[in-house]
Amino acid sequence: MRQLEIFTIVLLSVLLASCNKDSKEATGVGDVLVVAKNVGGSTVYGISIYAYTFSSFQSVTVANNSVADHTYTLKSNQGYKTNFYYETTGAEFTATKPDAATYKFSAVFENGTTDEFEDILTDKVLAPPTVTKCEYNATKHMLETTWTALTNADSYAINIFDGSTAVFGSTELANTVKTYSVSASGAGWASGFTPESGKTYTVRLYAFLYEPNGDSYNVQATSFAEMSAQWGN
Repeated sequence: MRQLEIFTIVLLSVLLASCNKDSKEATGVGDVLVVAKNVGGSTVYGISIYAYTFSSFQSVTVANNSVADHTYTLKSNQGYKTNFYYETTGAEFTATKPDAATYKFSAVFENGTTDEFEDILTDKVLAPPTVTKCEYNATKHMLETTWTALTNADSYAINIFDGSTAVFGSTELANTVKTYSVSASGAGWASGFTPESGKTYTVRLYAFLYEPNGDSYNVQATSFAEMSAQWGN
């Protein structure tokens, strides 16, 4: 799974509940997020675009009203035809923040029908979080991550990666939470996965900023910090 897939798949049913059309119709909803991370001591930015449906997408394209003659082509997320996405790749992140814009989605469904919907992205961004500790506690048999509270963050989440594969995803954490512990027997691990003692994993802490008057199902921006930690003794 890629950077926000665990989080966004959980949000699918609630996002779709916000649609004005009958959920049995071929209809979709979209969400565009500003993504921020640190590279070489500097903050760089990209975007992530997600489209969701109760039906099955055949294709989804997205146009930014502030950039002429440019469209984003979304692709299926892990083979799910109900969830299409686009994410800025590492090499495409820049020091320039994305401008406020309206993103217009054009979807074609497998039954041949079409739908258009949009999401408004403001110019608000979220600074990457600062992790103060990320290490395995051999006494408690838990991987402990601690961070400094981030101004304007509405919530947090933690993913653990084995290489490029996401193997753990936390529930959404309140913005008052500043520490999180993961045990081998706890919930959140990918089906059938057990962390291996002595192996190093990548831990990624996400922070989320909701849209104006929004909630955890309408996200304006996300940022993340990434670190390595060895599991076990």
